[in-house]
Amino acid sequence: MRVAVIGAGILGASVALHLRQGGASVTIFDAGEAQATPGSFAWINASWGNDAVYRALRLASMDLWPALGAAFPGAGYRRCGGLLWDLPEPALRDFAESVGDYGRLVDRAAAADIEPGLRALPDLAFHAPGEAQVEPLAAARLMAGAVERLRVLGIDTQQGRPALRTEEGVSIFDAVVIAAGTGSADLLAPLGLQLDMSAPEGMLAWSEPVAPVLRGLLMMPDMHLRQNAEGRIVLGEDFGGGPGGEGAEEKARALLALAGTRLGVPLTLARVTRAARPVPGDGRPALGALPVPGLFLALSHSGVTLAPIVGRALAAEILTGARDPLVTPYAPERVLQSA
Repeated sequence: MRVAVIGAGILGASVALHLRQGGASVTIFDAGEAQATPGSFAWINASWGNDAVYRALRLASMDLWPALGAAFPGAGYRRCGGLLWDLPEPALRDFAESVGDYGRLVDRAAAADIEPGLRALPDLAFHAPGEAQVEPLAAARLMAGAVERLRVLGIDTQQGRPALRTEEGVSIFDAVVIAAGTGSADLLAPLGLQLDMSAPEGMLAWSEPVAPVLRGLLMMPDMHLRQNAEGRIVLGEDFGGGPGGEGAEEKARALLALAGTRLGVPLTLARVTRAARPVPGDGRPALGALPVPGLFLALSHSGVTLAPIVGRALAAEILTGARDPLVTPYAPERVLQSA
């Protein structure tokens, strides 16, 4: 079977990997303009804000990440745990009661044992030992392998199969997977399909390397922090600045200075990135067959967490027609309208 995957971000890369493992001949098309994967904070989790069905999907994907990390050591997968207190105390306690053995509430003393480098300790936090981090761009590149650096100009059908038009001409495939993130809507519109999605911006600030100070992930009310293998502190926050990134660097420097105070180390800004992140209309993934023969969609805000399960499920659906029950609630029709 010949399959095209549009998009070499972490979702497209995982789908391509699993398709190849299933025996398909896969071509990945990517114009090199991805935002969501390199701009992801890369927190692998099933934390608060998830209903039971969606949480089960996230937990299943978390269980698949260790094997994927072992297969690609350069991806930087690390099960480091997360310490969370970005909820008001009543909501934090309700969350702890609702998630069983996912984690536990900890007081200030226990938080100090978990993160001895943290100076600004919370009175109450939730510790989730199974949460993890990864370097998303490295992971995507390793899983994807060879990529055709071509922009897909359009999709149509020929001989009952999907056909892609690029600068080099038209190619017909048995199946096409759209994993183009924020570009997915533009690809679907000429087919008469209107995709309900938004693209809020997130900001990451990357520090110059410092000595190890963080063991795991920190989810604070005003910022998220992790430390990568290079020793860089990665700070994530929603971006509310002006057009063209106005104020992003100034905001990043101020937040890194605040983070440095909380960690007891001076942090120097190395770079700042802003990225539009795809969010389907109801906030949940859109995964599976589209109402066009041979066309499939892989779209999610939580691409890093869900990459292994999405890759496995879509590959099975394309190759065998069997739909994984875990992704059954997330058919794309929910967020599609006929234009």
